[in-house]
Amino acid sequence: MKAMETEKFKKFGSSFWLLLFGAGFGIPFVISLILGLGSEEFQWGAVLGLSIVFSVIAWFSLLMALAWGTLTPLLTKGAYKHIDSLPYQFKSSFQGRNGRLLIDVEHGMIGFISAYNPFEIQIFNASRIGKAETIASTMSGVRFVFELDGKKITMYTLLSNRAVNLKSGIGAEAISKADTYVELLMAAKRRAEGGI
Repeated sequence: MKAMETEKFKKFGSSFWLLLFGAGFGIPFVISLILGLGSEEFQWGAVLGLSIVFSVIAWFSLLMALAWGTLTPLLTKGAYKHIDSLPYQFKSSFQGRNGRLLIDVEHGMIGFISAYNPFEIQIFNASRIGKAETIASTMSGVRFVFELDGKKITMYTLLSNRAVNLKSGIGAEAISKADTYVELLMAAKRRAEGGI
């Protein structure tokens, strides 16, 4: 039984928007309401004001955690547990801040669990991969970038908030890792297109 190939790549899923708005607005409002009900004089204006303050804090924290990939392992963990039930051998996988990339070179297939669509394993024939390359910068870090159905996916192997010496041990290791995944993607693409 073959797993259904994803028709169109979806970086953002509806569950992500529900999570984002629930955590950014719903939870702060409930906390404010509980605090308001616990006070001696309940006032809707105070509850709404407190809710706005908590929402700003929640949104800032949530967006920072998403930007740095802090939540990616937690968000994608559930879907990642199901990869063994798929008819592919995803022997190579990479977890970055944008999600988890799964590569089956032997069958010419890739899987992707987006951090912004974390409850779905998207499956693609590797022939749908466009350009893939390693990009290394002392200021913006090291990453490999590939196109899937014309959409760019960026996976960082080294992301830092300060300049990185690319010739240092950590810089060279990050470049080597990015190069390895670019080669794996291209090998899967060649396999999918009928080459070896």
